[in-house]
Amino acid sequence: MRQFKALAIVFASILAGILAFTTTQNVLAAALAVPATSLGLQYVTGVRFDTPGGLAYCTALTGLKRRCQQPSLGGSKRLFIVLTKDLEEEFITYDIIKTQGNWDAPIPLVTGKKFIEIEAWYDTTKWDGAMKPGAGFTQGVEFEVLGYDKDIAKLLTLLYETPVNVVVVGNDDTKYYLGQKYVPLMFESTQSSPVKGTDRKKTTFKASNDGFTVPIVPLGPLATFDVAPLPAAA
Repeated sequence: MRQFKALAIVFASILAGILAFTTTQNVLAAALAVPATSLGLQYVTGVRFDTPGGLAYCTALTGLKRRCQQPSLGGSKRLFIVLTKDLEEEFITYDIIKTQGNWDAPIPLVTGKKFIEIEAWYDTTKWDGAMKPGAGFTQGVEFEVLGYDKDIAKLLTLLYETPVNVVVVGNDDTKYYLGQKYVPLMFESTQSSPVKGTDRKKTTFKASNDGFTVPIVPLGPLATFDVAPLPAAA
């Protein structure tokens, strides 16, 4: 009903402008008749074009209350990776995050498919994001594992040009989802052997992409997913 009233106001305002021009042959009078009629009818009907109930296309903003720093707010302790082809659908969308701000339901996986866990070295996992007008959102993640062996070499080949999504668990137990089914992340990697015996061999993994329709997404307590067990230690 409210939308019908709004459309009626638009047509009535245009008609008023036409009648004013027909009667006076004055363009200025016609131009003034349109907004005057519109404002008058908005006042009478209670319909406003500058509110979500009118014809405005922008969503109303929501305030943000100041946060206080908590112990272990930064840092990450667990990391999970899933192939995008193993996701049943594009479940994280702009409309959902604009409305809810997070995803709080089981992650829809193809039957029998699971996330894998990567045990990154302590205090090496980090993620970052950015927002740019006209370009959407950017998401990125980085982590390190110690050494370089057959298991790491195998993982590198499996991840080569492979579209994935990532879940990072912070030290505060908050889970964050990076990537979308159709806007995936793909990892690149560097491996290094230091010149000194006191330094460590390490493998660094990085993934980033732009053009996401959502920022990095917090996961609620109901956002569960199956994880393949880690292989036994050699």
